[in-house]
Amino acid sequence: MKQFSIFTQTLIVTALMFAACTGVLAQENITADSLQMQSSKQTGFVQTVRSSSVLYISIRSIAALVEAELFENAPLKKLEMKLSGVSIKFSANNSFVDITDLVTKHHRVVQLTVPVLCEQENYFVKSDDLIPLLRSAGDLALHIVPLAVADSAAAIPMVTGYTIEEKKNGTLLRLILSAKVKDVARTQQVAEWIYVTIPGARCDTLKFDTTFAEGTIRRIKPDQSETSLQLSLQIHGKVSQSEIVQDQLSNDILLTFIHPSVEEKKEQKIDSAAIRRQRAERAHQRVVNSIEKQKKKWKLDVVVIDPGHGGHDPGAIGLIGTREKDITLGIALKLGELIKQEIPELKVVYTRRTDRFIELYRRGQIANENEGKIFVSIHCNSTERKPSSANGFEIYLLRPGKTEDAIHIAEKENDVVKLEKDFEDRYQELTEENFIILTMAQSAYVKQSERFAEMLEETMSAQMEGMRQPVKQAGFYVLVGASMPNVLVESGYLSNVKEERFLRSPAGQKKVAAAIVNALKGYKNEYEDENQ
Repeated sequence: MKQFSIFTQTLIVTALMFAACTGVLAQENITADSLQMQSSKQTGFVQTVRSSSVLYISIRSIAALVEAELFENAPLKKLEMKLSGVSIKFSANNSFVDITDLVTKHHRVVQLTVPVLCEQENYFVKSDDLIPLLRSAGDLALHIVPLAVADSAAAIPMVTGYTIEEKKNGTLLRLILSAKVKDVARTQQVAEWIYVTIPGARCDTLKFDTTFAEGTIRRIKPDQSETSLQLSLQIHGKVSQSEIVQDQLSNDILLTFIHPSVEEKKEQKIDSAAIRRQRAERAHQRVVNSIEKQKKKWKLDVVVIDPGHGGHDPGAIGLIGTREKDITLGIALKLGELIKQEIPELKVVYTRRTDRFIELYRRGQIANENEGKIFVSIHCNSTERKPSSANGFEIYLLRPGKTEDAIHIAEKENDVVKLEKDFEDRYQELTEENFIILTMAQSAYVKQSERFAEMLEETMSAQMEGMRQPVKQAGFYVLVGASMPNVLVESGYLSNVKEERFLRSPAGQKKVAAAIVNALKGYKNEYEDENQ
């Protein structure tokens, strides 16, 4: 049979805490230990606690032994174990156990002789109740390995106590053992801890978990496994060196901690002063970096240009076959070139530079990942009936639509999400109710978005022919994700033959781009002046 490691954690912190949690073991002598058990699959150790003559077994460790699944409802202090097609539900401080056959859904309730105990998210059941219960529920060949077999013929070394002696130049810790051990090891000091490992040894973990108010050793924390005992020693200050030996006149283990000499203390003080200086320098540098970051935050240095549609999403189609995705990309690329020429310090980021499909949520992500300071989404408009006399550009802000036309345009642009995989899980319907939640991240940028939209309306009106439209408000998915000032520009109507020809021409596209550049110039100057 293979040995199976269950847990190496301490079972309980103090008997008082355990008794208070369970309400059953108050004023009784409680000891924490482990027990070797055998299932139909393997042999291993399980955690136990003993009160007088009553032995309790940890449900978590027995589940690991029989390879069962566990599901905990911590607020209600309930633990469910699933094995061999059966569900067993335990409740803390409750004697009744619910057993359900997961195939037939047959349900029965079994009463334990003692309520389930709970301590620090661990649940314990009386061994005389738990073993028969699991045998009947899961058809398990489960039994305790006899002590003579488990221990072989050799005596298990028990660490029964300790003494601590403070000397002028150091500290002596004596670990008192019932039998000699073959080996013992300790680590050097790591931060404030030194770790001692004694293979094959055992101890009463409850008794050994001790904290001291003064002295070199501030805490002894035991960690018991089936193969070894580890003692974690919390050290006050820094020791110069430590040694560990087995006492030749007894079974005990001696651990010495040498205190630093005067010279070593001076060196430690020097080292401490150097460390403090380094910390102060790092703190100063963090402040400098923070100031620079704040300065950069109020500098308009990145513009994100978003050509609408693309790939298998052509957008609106004009009377002579013009595709919206081609117009928006043409304007976007010309806009980027003009920015490089006229505002070279402004970095340009595109959500797409070729004819490819980019999901709406991903466009906002691209803007945020590149630390954009303003987001411009470019589109073309169209009417249901073609041809139509509707004409002119329109500029939109991210807010619930105030007119039927604005709502209709937002719905039309948002409809592209249906071309995305799993779009139902990714997007919420932009109703009046949930729109407030979706746009909370935009609240800090409303004023800047409105100001840029006003400037853009002025420059486009001065540069382009067609009816001038006031800035409108509507709910666009593409603007929801961009955490920065943003606008959506409907550059003209493809359902109007005259505007379609204008927008598909390189000269027309450049004219739209030039109007946006002029707005960016004015907005950048005003934005940075206000935040100096």
